[in-house]
This record gives sequence, C-alpha cells and structure tokens, in this order.
Amino acid sequence: MKRLLTVLAVLGSLSAAVAAARSTFATAVVGLPAPAATHHPPDILLVTIDALRADHLSSYGYPLFTSPTLDAFARHAVRFTNAIAQAPYTKASVASIMTGQYPSGHKTVTASVPFAETMTGHLTTVPIATDVLPSSMTTLAQAVRSAGYQTQAFTANPFLIEAFGFARGFDRFRFYPGPDFADSDRLVADAIDAARDSDSRRPLFTWVHVMEPHSPYTPPRLTTAMFPVSGPAQPIPLQVAIPGWLLPGSPRDRRLYLAAYDEDIAAVDVAVDTLVREFRTMRAWRDTIVVVTADHGEQFLDHGGWEHGTNLYDELIRVPLLIQAPKSAPGVVDAQVQLIDLFPTLLECAGAVIPATAGRRLAVLWNRPSASYPAMSEMVGSQYALRDGGFKLIASVSGATQLFDLASDSRETHDIAPGNSARVERMRLALRRMRTDALEMGRGFPSETAPVDPSVAERLRALGYIQR
Repeated sequence: MKRLLTVLAVLGSLSAAVAAARSTFATAVVGLPAPAATHHPPDILLVTIDALRADHLSSYGYPLFTSPTLDAFARHAVRFTNAIAQAPYTKASVASIMTGQYPSGHKTVTASVPFAETMTGHLTTVPIATDVLPSSMTTLAQAVRSAGYQTQAFTANPFLIEAFGFARGFDRFRFYPGPDFADSDRLVADAIDAARDSDSRRPLFTWVHVMEPHSPYTPPRLTTAMFPVSGPAQPIPLQVAIPGWLLPGSPRDRRLYLAAYDEDIAAVDVAVDTLVREFRTMRAWRDTIVVVTADHGEQFLDHGGWEHGTNLYDELIRVPLLIQAPKSAPGVVDAQVQLIDLFPTLLECAGAVIPATAGRRLAVLWNRPSASYPAMSEMVGSQYALRDGGFKLIASVSGATQLFDLASDSRETHDIAPGNSARVERMRLALRRMRTDALEMGRGFPSETAPVDPSVAERLRALGYIQR
C-alpha cells in the first residue's frame, strides 16, 4: 500500500515533471578534461535496468505515464536523449560498462562458444562454454576498490555471475538463482541492508541490476492492469512465431505484450525510487552520484522480432541514461554518448586511476559541454552499427548494409543506402577504423573461456538464449 501511495502521489505532479524533463540544455557532453577529484570521494550508485528501451519512459516522450518517479528523478538529473549501448544483449553490454571497452575489445560476447570462433561467424563448438571477462582487464569495481571504495553488487541475470567474471572487484557480490527472476524489491532490500552495514568512513560503490521489464512480462499486483489496452487491435500475423514464455497463452494481439511490458516498467520505477531515497537517507553525510541506465532495449515486432539480441536497431541500442551528480546542473543533453563513457567518468569522480578505455568522460557533469562523438554497437561476428552525424549505418559480415537518416526516420523504416553510396562508404570506413581500434585496444588482454554450469545452462535455455 505504501508503494501504491507513492506512485499515486507522484502521478499527481506528472504533468509538471514531464514538462520539465523535456526542457533543453547544453548539447554535448564528452571529451574535455575533468577537474581533479576531491579528497572526499562520493558514494556511487549504479542501477542498470534490464531490457528497458528509452522510448517507453514518460520523460523520453512516451505518452503513457510509465515512470513517474524516474521522471521526477530526471528533473534533477542530467538526462541523455541519445545514449547508445554497445551491444543489444546483457552480457556484452554490461561487460562494456564494466571495462570501458567495446565488445571486440573485452571479448565477453557469447553464451555458448569462444570469442575466437564467434569472430569467424561460423560456430561449430559443441561443448557448452562461454567467454568470460579477461582476468587481466581492470573492471570498474576493481578500479574504485583500489581507490579505497567498498564495493557491492546485486544481480538476478544468469549472464552476470561470478563464473563469468562479473564479481571481480566486489567485496560483496550476490546473484539470485532460481526458476524465476528475483524481483527488484528483493534486490533493492538486500542492497539497502548491505549499505546499512557498510563502513561509514569509506565511500561506497553499489551496483544493482534489476530484471523488470525483461521477459516474461509478469508485472506484480501493484501495477497489473495499470495500462489497459485501448484503440484498435494490433493482430500478430499467423506466420509470426511468438515465444511461449512472453505471456500466458501467447495471445495474438501486440497491445497485450506492450501493456504488460509497460506495467513491469511501472513496477521497477517504484523499486528504483525506494533504492535511491533509502541510500541517500542512510548515507546523507556523503555526496552521492546516482546513475540509472539500461543494458539494452526490447523489441515488439518493430522490425519483425521479439525481445533482444538479434539486431542493432535503435529499439535495442538506444537506452535511457540519467545521472545525478554533486554540483552538476540538471538538464537535457541531446549530444550522443555511449555506455562505455560511464567507465572513465565514474573513475574520475572516484579519484581512481583510469585504465586505457574506449570511452570518454562525460564532461557535462562538470558543466562543460562538448561535441557529439560517433557511437558503435556490435554483435561480434554478425553485425556492426555506427551512429554518427544524424545517420546510422548497419553493416553485416555478409556485406549487406543499411543506412538511415535518424532525423527524418527515427523508427528506421526507410533504408536510404541505395541512393547514398558515398555516405555509405565513408561510414563503412569509419566503422572499420573503430572496429580495428577496439580490437587493438583489447589485444593485450587474452580471451578466456569457462564451462557453463549445468544449472546455469538450463536457466539460459529456459530464457531462449541457448538452443537445445
């Protein structure tokens, strides 16, 4: 009841919140040197929300009020409208956040075969094995711990586990196994309890990876039926297969999937609000940097597919990014940034040593605007995308390309590659250079693999990530 009252209270001020969140600010963010860190490093709270596409948040223009508390948070944050994930699925994307490297650099990209074989595009390995974070590559948690931070992490995603390298650098790391994903309330409660037990004399880095609104779309009672379907039916053609785990009975009306997804967003919205408020209450004597983002988006037949991990269209790689930091002016930033930029930015804030990284510091947090930079996303061995200058190129290893003018075609429905050969070639060359640089940066970090525990493999199969 308390959480429901919280939602209702925030809904009452939504109009003002959304209007303020859509105001304009300085356009660009990255590349300028940041000032030296203070002698009292801030606490850092990093929240990654699984499968949350940016255009389903109210503050990003969605017509339904799915995220009232995040909208309120955004009013006092820097909200990036063009934040790009480095991969359209969890493992590679989060590995990029944690290392500041593109997937080609960190090599942590597959569920069932080694990176070297993935690079060929011809997969033949039979045993269930997986690429893991190279032990020689410094992670975000390791770097801040070396700077004196306490570190803790909470995740319910079976890709983000200790065996795959994601626990490195964390004093306390908890993965929640089970036939179903642990709900965000449970992770939030445990993170709060752990923070309460932490050393008040030392700064704290906390990472929480929550699973709503990842499929299956099963919103809790608090938000079930919050967004009843309306308007004309959106029938799903009979020839289109529907994964059986998305919704009970696999109804053939697209609106039902969108409604349940939105209701999951509303649920995680409340959980994140609880987490942020409790952290700040418990450790009020310290400044706190709060980052809220997503590992990737989600698709609902936008380009013919379900869920994620199958293409590089914007519904999968354009994600929300909200940052509240001490002395940072709130506002809306339209300049393009990447999730790998969080790595050097947070390390700068922590006063930590910054290892070599493909990311750039988000100078807007020090109220220093700069220009947009190209963004690259990868499905290593399959597809690569470059977003630059308002255009987007998607190139496959087969040689096929697509080009989109994002200013006039944000839904990427009209491929203009056939009439723009010169631009396609320029962007292909730029993409090739970025891929080469990413591979070169990762050359000093040998790839590593590990066997997948049978129980983890079974969980991944249940989610459709490993085929029997």
